[in-house]
Amino acid sequence: MYHFTAPPHLYHHPGVSSGSHLRRYERSSPPPQRSLSITIKPGTNNERPSQDITLTLRQQPKEALVTTEGKEKARKPVDPPPIIQLTVKPQADPAQHFLQSPYLFMCTSLYKVDKNEAWDGNASKSLAGSLVSSLHRLKDVDNKDGGFFVFGDISVKVQGQFRLHFSLFDLRKESSDVQYLGSITSEPFRVLLPKDFKGMDESTYLSRAFSDQGVRLRLRKEPRAMM
Repeated sequence: MYHFTAPPHLYHHPGVSSGSHLRRYERSSPPPQRSLSITIKPGTNNERPSQDITLTLRQQPKEALVTTEGKEKARKPVDPPPIIQLTVKPQADPAQHFLQSPYLFMCTSLYKVDKNEAWDGNASKSLAGSLVSSLHRLKDVDNKDGGFFVFGDISVKVQGQFRLHFSLFDLRKESSDVQYLGSITSEPFRVLLPKDFKGMDESTYLSRAFSDQGVRLRLRKEPRAMM
């Protein structure tokens, strides 16, 4: 059971500026979007299940440089950084309290391309960096508030073609239990050896807009430049 109607004092505002200077950037073509609706269990036996939550992969990973064991300091993150948007229907959360919830978080793992399963059961063997993201309340490109999970520091330790799988959880304040809410999986992307890697591409409009609001992201002004 999942509710968004807790008193406001249970929530805190993330340490991210709500101000926006998006017009300083040139607007680029929006990335492809892939959404998934999650059915939430009803609050009582008399209620019917409703699709109240939607996850949208606003920014898909496209390429990555394989991370070599023992050289983690020289690693580069998946490019571009995956960004997932969480939306909740107003009927389920009229005041949109979820945007300020400190209890929602998302984890990522490496998935196979041909099967809907993890490449390895232990994520630390295949991925490096920050594999968990809390919810950020940010101004979207249309200057409206939105809830986003941003993965700006993921590196892959194995060469090949993979997908990233993102799972959404809610930490229940009353019981300290963790409830799984749903997941979404990226499109396939390539993890290349150094000899095949041409460098990281220019940062997207969305990445620059969120960085301007305080999200820690590596920004590239020039395309395909080795860093």
